[in-house]
Amino acid sequence: MATSNQPEGVVSKLAIEAHPTPRRRILWPWLALYPIAWAALFAGSSIYWFLPAGLRLGALWLLPRRAWWMLALVEWLGILALSLARGAFQSLPGLVSSTVLPWCIYALVLRGIGRHGRERPTREVLPRLLATGLLAAIFTTVALTAIDLNDDGVLPASLAATLVSYALGDFAGIVIMVPLLLVLHDQARPSRLPWRALLADGLVLVPLAVALGLSALPALEAPVYPLLLSLFPAFGLAYRFGWRPATVALGLLSIGVHAIAEPVAQLWGPGQMQLLVAVIGSAVLLLGVASETQQQQRSELSATVQALSMRGTQLVEAANRIASLQEQERRRIGAELHDQIGQDMTAIATRLRVVERTAVDPDVRDGLASIRALVNDAHAHLREVINSLHPAVLDRFGLARALAEGPFAEMLADHDIDYSCQIDGDVDALPDNIASALYRICQEATTNCAKHGCGQRVYIHLTLLPRVGGAELALQIGDYAGRLDIDTQHPGRGLLNIRDRADAIGARYDFNAESGSPRHAVQMWVPQAAFAGVPS
Repeated sequence: MATSNQPEGVVSKLAIEAHPTPRRRILWPWLALYPIAWAALFAGSSIYWFLPAGLRLGALWLLPRRAWWMLALVEWLGILALSLARGAFQSLPGLVSSTVLPWCIYALVLRGIGRHGRERPTREVLPRLLATGLLAAIFTTVALTAIDLNDDGVLPASLAATLVSYALGDFAGIVIMVPLLLVLHDQARPSRLPWRALLADGLVLVPLAVALGLSALPALEAPVYPLLLSLFPAFGLAYRFGWRPATVALGLLSIGVHAIAEPVAQLWGPGQMQLLVAVIGSAVLLLGVASETQQQQRSELSATVQALSMRGTQLVEAANRIASLQEQERRRIGAELHDQIGQDMTAIATRLRVVERTAVDPDVRDGLASIRALVNDAHAHLREVINSLHPAVLDRFGLARALAEGPFAEMLADHDIDYSCQIDGDVDALPDNIASALYRICQEATTNCAKHGCGQRVYIHLTLLPRVGGAELALQIGDYAGRLDIDTQHPGRGLLNIRDRADAIGARYDFNAESGSPRHAVQMWVPQAAFAGVPS
């Protein structure tokens, strides 16, 4: 098998030259069609706009810089042939300079400020292109006016009027042609818009239809009104559908302007008409760019919100699974402690009692009695640990009875705290994870009340109201301790546990440090699919 001694980079370069990229294949049709398009647009230009200026700027933007010299050569040859045929200039230097300078000015201005971020979306580069075109049109106007003065010393109008007319004519042509070229370029890409969306379901014809339809009415004495009224649907297209359909609508409207150009020219001079096209066209395009950007941002924001919502749902589900696994592990550990260590302690206490009865020495009997008391105390502590791990009353009797008569109710009674519990609704139908979380929240809250003071009174009010598609759950835990000094930046572990358990079941938790009526409030929506049903 033969091997090549050429470096990998050289081989890659040869491969690229042997198989040109699609951009290189597209270059030659551009160069072939460019002079034809130039001549056609030159013929379609009027006193209101110079369309080849837009073709020049769009071609410079879309083609790579290495092809600019070929583009310049094609344009110069075409303009020289056209100028010689029309006899536009008296001197050869004036002819050559008027042919070469405009292209050079456009290329220099575009090279200086325009060609930044070509891979960015078109809506982001269009405002920069319009600004580049305006600046290039101004420089070109100064150059062409100077050439006219040097050629025969005669201007078609005053100096100021000539400068404004040339600049606005070039810029009006840029406003019409450059966006159209960008639209065609984008439509040649894989990410192109559907033609139905590009044409806005045919609504791009509305501005043209308004202009032509109103101009045909004999009741309108001022023919400028149809053109002005046709701009309103153009703005509407830009706002609703973006800059691409607005570009198509402006291009069609510019064609229709020729049909009403003569009566309009009687009221407005060329400079006023050029200013209208340049300003209104730019405003429509920039509105379309802003609208499309806003729609894109709205779409991205909606996707982000949807992703965050999905992630939040996943986190809640994960928290529920973790809480469920914790409860299962607590239940298992509690059962093992109850079945093994609890039974062993009961057996030890029983044997100590038997040995105590048979002991003859009083000292030995007293020692055995003290050991039996310690075992009973340890057994009591073990029951408390088992209840804290997973209360048996919650499995045996349900959430309502566990809250009303459970271990923490006994704990509050031991601290001489008045405790009341009100249950509204069939809370025993709640799923295990929600029931366990509510019980733990109540347990944590009442334990904090017993430790830190509660005005010797605690109440719990749990409500489950059936609704269409589910039920509304509200838990309120209150006390009579009044205002509490709580560091909101570093709350206690108990409050964090309550908040974490509420978040795990997707509930809203509010803590009231100013008043204990209520101190803790938990609210959530329980969907119908979460449990078998809530009685109505």
